[in-house]
Amino acid sequence: MPAPARLAVLQRALLWTLLGGWLGALLLFGMVVARVAFVAVPDPALAGHLVGRVLGPLQIAGMAIGLILAALGGMLGRGPIAIALPLLLGALCAANHFGVSPAVAAIQLADPAAAPDAGARFARLHQLSVALFSVTMVGALVLLAFHAAAELREARRTGA
Repeated sequence: MPAPARLAVLQRALLWTLLGGWLGALLLFGMVVARVAFVAVPDPALAGHLVGRVLGPLQIAGMAIGLILAALGGMLGRGPIAIALPLLLGALCAANHFGVSPAVAAIQLADPAAAPDAGARFARLHQLSVALFSVTMVGALVLLAFHAAAELREARRTGA
């Protein structure tokens, strides 16, 4: 196998490994960790802290994986969607991590007298965080479908 073909195989393997791992982590967090934390941990503030501690590294990983997937999509010649979509998903992770999550963490719900609108502000920011996370997860699924379709087109074209 010529060197460029071997490189393409390695790039595709890395793309699928990163995309599958990221999507698996997003699904595990959204469908298991976040839900179980609020059932298993009796103190809602502590459960929220636990969820935040898991979400932070997931968001940082999403930023890095978005950049790498965009680079791989470009190297594999899969067009502007393969570059723009993972960059957008990484940006959503960054917005959630650096914008929304710190704002949620800063709200003191224990003392309602300190900020009477804290509960409503927390609810709005939490909904925004969940929406950003959900859009990221759906976007990763779309990216998976996009790359799967590209793989099929490439296999038909090469007869593999």
